[in-house]
Amino acid sequence: MALTDKVVVAAHERREAAAVLEALRLVGVAGERLLPLYSEDGPVDAAAAVAQAAGLVLAGGGDLNPAYYGEKPLPGVQISLQPGRDEMEWALLAGARDAHLPVWGICRGMQVLNVFLGGNLWQDLPIQVAGSVMHQMAHPRDALVHRVEVVPAGRGTGLGQLLGRETALVNSRHHQGVRRLAEDLIPVATAPDGLLEAAVLRSDEWWVEAVEWHPENLMPMPQQRALAHRFVDAVEAHLRRKHALDPHAEPNAEPTHHEPSPQPPAGAVAGQ
Repeated sequence: MALTDKVVVAAHERREAAAVLEALRLVGVAGERLLPLYSEDGPVDAAAAVAQAAGLVLAGGGDLNPAYYGEKPLPGVQISLQPGRDEMEWALLAGARDAHLPVWGICRGMQVLNVFLGGNLWQDLPIQVAGSVMHQMAHPRDALVHRVEVVPAGRGTGLGQLLGRETALVNSRHHQGVRRLAEDLIPVATAPDGLLEAAVLRSDEWWVEAVEWHPENLMPMPQQRALAHRFVDAVEAHLRRKHALDPHAEPNAEPTHHEPSPQPPAGAVAGQ
């Protein structure tokens, strides 16, 4: 595979992205095509990153500021905020939407995508969701904690068909999750307690898939490795469409903007 543009991987710090970068290499993305962005290094020029990108991965990590979905932190909930990352990923997603860049959301990435598109989150599953299954087992990273089951709405999606071929067992290390799903997202699979575990965007123009677990730690499993392949296939398809529309376009040309980008909610940064 030869990608002419970069695959951007967004995270706060290097340890959050390391396994994702390795997983992408395993499915054929050359190292020089990977562009990791770390909010801990300071402000990121999201427009410049999107201009040279062919795809975007939102890796796992800390919690999204509840101000982004109109809430304050609940009393007694330990929230790990990454304000610089929130701003960076919001801007990257706005650019990705305008340029129709494929987006793959992993754990926190699924949560950020849902909020960006208009949904909200459970701030803390153990406190807010009675009877929830184990969703937070940090070690070992590849421990299979629970299964995920494809829901009727997701059976017609490519992601649903992949997850429905055999029992999907996954790892899990998150204390937050999707509460109200954004209208433009299709629910694909849930955990045994009903928590949403996978979703795709309802669109023929913008490829977006997201899962709540960490497939980058499960690459020896063909079903999980196929998730990364799906993203890479979407990147290749995006590049083919891009160059078919304008075969003489520069690889890093600025994307055309079709509509105003959503803005972070007022007070989100101050509240952090």
